Amino acid sequence: MENLQEEILYENNIIYTEDLDGEPDSRGLGCAYFDEMLKNKDLLAQIDGLTKEKDTFGSLLKKCVRTSMWLTEIGLQYGDVVSLCSKGHLNSCVPHISAYFTGAKVAALDPSFSLAESVHLFRQVMPKVIFVGHESVTLIENVIKEVGASTTMVVFGPTDTHVPFSDLIQPKHNESSFKPVEAHDLKEIALILFSSGTTGLPKGICHTHYSILKTAEPIRGQDLRNELIYSNFPPYWNSIYNKSVRLLVPPFGTNNPWDMFSYMATRVILDITSTLTLCRTPKPKNVDLKSLKSILVTGTTISEEQLQEIRETFPNVLVSQMYGQSEVFSPLTYFDLAKPKHVHFLHTKRGSCRLPSRGTYYKVVDPDTDKVEDKVLGPKQKGEIRVKTQMQLRGYYNLDSSGIWDSDGWLKTGDYGYYDEDYCFYVIDRLKEMFAYRGKHITPASIENVKHPSCSVKICSNRNTTLYRQSPCYGVSSIKTWSSKCNWRGNSKVCRRPVG
Repeated sequence: MENLQEEILYENNIIYTEDLDGEPDSRGLGCAYFDEMLKNKDLLAQIDGLTKEKDTFGSLLKKCVRTSMWLTEIGLQYGDVVSLCSKGHLNSCVPHISAYFTGAKVAALDPSFSLAESVHLFRQVMPKVIFVGHESVTLIENVIKEVGASTTMVVFGPTDTHVPFSDLIQPKHNESSFKPVEAHDLKEIALILFSSGTTGLPKGICHTHYSILKTAEPIRGQDLRNELIYSNFPPYWNSIYNKSVRLLVPPFGTNNPWDMFSYMATRVILDITSTLTLCRTPKPKNVDLKSLKSILVTGTTISEEQLQEIRETFPNVLVSQMYGQSEVFSPLTYFDLAKPKHVHFLHTKRGSCRLPSRGTYYKVVDPDTDKVEDKVLGPKQKGEIRVKTQMQLRGYYNLDSSGIWDSDGWLKTGDYGYYDEDYCFYVIDRLKEMFAYRGKHITPASIENVKHPSCSVKICSNRNTTLYRQSPCYGVSSIKTWSSKCNWRGNSKVCRRPVG
C-alpha cells in the first residue's frame, strides 16, 4: 500500500497518524473554559429554537460562575461528583461547566434510562448534587430513595420540595472576582459518560482533563461565529473553543422531526435513526433549508442505500458520515473538506465512515484467534477494529476495566469492520450484537438494512431455540404504529438485548 495521505503512515498492517497540534491547558478544564468564555463574552453562544431565547458567552458564563459559587457554599469538594438528568435546554450545560470551575467530576444520567439502570449508575458515582429536568424529578426521587443517598436535587423549573435552579443564578457578592479551581493533574477523571446500555447494563466511561482538552485543542483557532449548529448530542465544549452557536430544540420526535429547522441552521449533526426519520417524514412547506450547508451522520453501521436516501432528501447539502464511540473522546475517523483527496473520497467511498483521525493508531484483528502475533489483518480483511490514542478513556468508573484493552494495550472498540487500500474505514456491526447461526456469523445490520417501502423501523436480535442455540429474530413496523413501543435510548438507539 502507498501512503496516499501524507499524514497517514502504514507499517506491518498498523495504521498511524500524526499527533494533534497543541498541548492542553495545564490548569485543566475549568480554567480553560473560563478564559475562552470571558474572551468571547460578547459573542452569541446558544439559541433556544422554541422560545427564541439567547445566551451570549458572557451571560452563560455569569450563570456558570454563580452556580459554581453556590456549589462551593453547600460544601462541594474537589473531586466530588456533580450529576445531571435532563433533556437539552439553555441551562443544561451550566452544571457541567460549573462543576469544572470547582474541580468536581461530571456524570450525566440519561432521562430515558429505567429506574433499575438509573439506580445502578447512581450507586457507581454517588453524586453530591444532581440537576434534574422537570420530566425526570419522579425518577430521580425514586433513585435517591432506593439508594438511600443524601444527594441534593436542583430542579430546572418550579419546585416546592427541592432547590430551584433559578435560585442559584441570582447575583452573588464578589462574583466579579471569581477564579476557577485549577486541576491537580490533567490525567485525573473529569467526565463520566455512561454507555448506551443497548446490550447490557450501562457502564461509566471515564475521561480525563487531558483527553477532553487534547481533543478540543485543534479547533481553538477556528472562528465559526457565523455558524448555527444543531446536534442531538450537544457538544458545548466545541462551541466554547470554535465560537460556533448552538441551536437547541425540543427532543427529537417522530411527530415533529423537522422542528429543528425552525431556525436557519447551517450545520446539523444527527444519529442515523433521527436522520432516516427525517427522510421518511414529509417535509412541511414552510421549512427552508437554504442556509443548510452540511449534515454529519453519526453511527457505526450506515449502508450505502441509507446514505443515498439522505442525499436525495437533502440534494444541495453535503452529507457525510462519522465514526466514533464514547470510549474515545475524539472522532475516530474524519474527512477534512479543505483537502481535495478527502473530498474525492467523500463522494467515491460511499460506504466508508472516513479516514483515520490524527493522533490515533489503528489495527484490525481476527477476534477468533488467541495468539497476538496472528491477529493483525491487512486491507479488506474483516475483524475487530482496535485503536491507541491519548484521547481514550482512562477506564470504567469503580468497575474492573481489564477487559477493555488487549495484551498489547490496544483499546478493543467492539466494532467489526475493515479498511481499504486508501485507509478508508468501513464498520459493519458491533461484535457483541453478532451471533452464530448454522456456523455463520450473523450481523443484525445486514438484515436491518434490507429496504421495504412499508417498513420504517427494523430491528434484528437473536432468540434461543431448541434446534439452534441462537437464531435471528426480526421486528418490522411503521414508525407511527410501533416505534413508540420500542425501548429507545436518549441517543436514538434501541435496546437490543437477546429475547426468548
